[in-house]
Amino acid sequence: MHPVLIIIPAVALIFGPRLWVKHVLKRYNQDDLNSSGSASQVARALLDNNGLQNVKVECTDIGDHYDPDAKSVRLARDKFDRKSLTAVTTAAHEVGHALQHATEYTPFIWRGHLVKAARVVGEVGSVVLISVPIAALATRNPVPAPLIGIAVLAILGSVMAVQLVTLPTEFDASFNKATQMLKAGYIDEDQLGNARKILVACSLTYVASSLTSVLNIWPWLPRGLTLVTGNNALVATQGSSTTVRNIRKQKPSLTIKKTRHRSRRQRKPSMGITVFKKIGKPLVRNWLKLSRSYTAHVHV
Repeated sequence: MHPVLIIIPAVALIFGPRLWVKHVLKRYNQDDLNSSGSASQVARALLDNNGLQNVKVECTDIGDHYDPDAKSVRLARDKFDRKSLTAVTTAAHEVGHALQHATEYTPFIWRGHLVKAARVVGEVGSVVLISVPIAALATRNPVPAPLIGIAVLAILGSVMAVQLVTLPTEFDASFNKATQMLKAGYIDEDQLGNARKILVACSLTYVASSLTSVLNIWPWLPRGLTLVTGNNALVATQGSSTTVRNIRKQKPSLTIKKTRHRSRRQRKPSMGITVFKKIGKPLVRNWLKLSRSYTAHVHV
């Protein structure tokens, strides 16, 4: 199968949902609703109705999210004071995460632990990937291949685990919690279908992120497992004395000579040789015959 047939669908699956999300959010963020307050007011009302008066509603510049450590629903500036369907639906979605935190929704709790673990694993793995080759160059010893394999798989695997656990968390916040809260009179009934479009579009971004994390780790799995199990030779640094000795022990010269010898036999003759065989040889042969017959005639 041609690589293009794999690359094009993968690119479409990764970037297609993101482009569609931008289009949907922009479309429903233009007109304000008449039946509700601003996104911050809706978030505050939903939190109070669910007994979460201790959760704050704040404005942020880093995107809409719920911070479990600060117990704060944070909305972007372009939505905080807006009454658009996009702003109100986003506020309900983030309140859904606050409800998950309050009810100790299992995937939400797992995601929190995995995010912290992935941060530590990423920092430690980065230090290993940087320091081990430097140490190998300084000591002129081969790089421990299993250590490199473990570091690579740990970094990529932790990111993939976070993305996969995020999926049920986002789906529950959108379709089980936000949709039910919006039905309580915060938007008109004829806007519920459009609100679902917004929630579906946003959920597809997390699907695309999960797919990206899987595609990132997939090419490394055979190499990483090989490095971890140690089936391949050790990856040695350039200039390593061990590698130089191993190379000297090998005797590739005989193989090279044999290969060259065979290649000469199998090589096609040049044009000059071909012309000589087809034209020159017969001429020489005929000339020799004529010279012999002339010599015999003279001697007779």
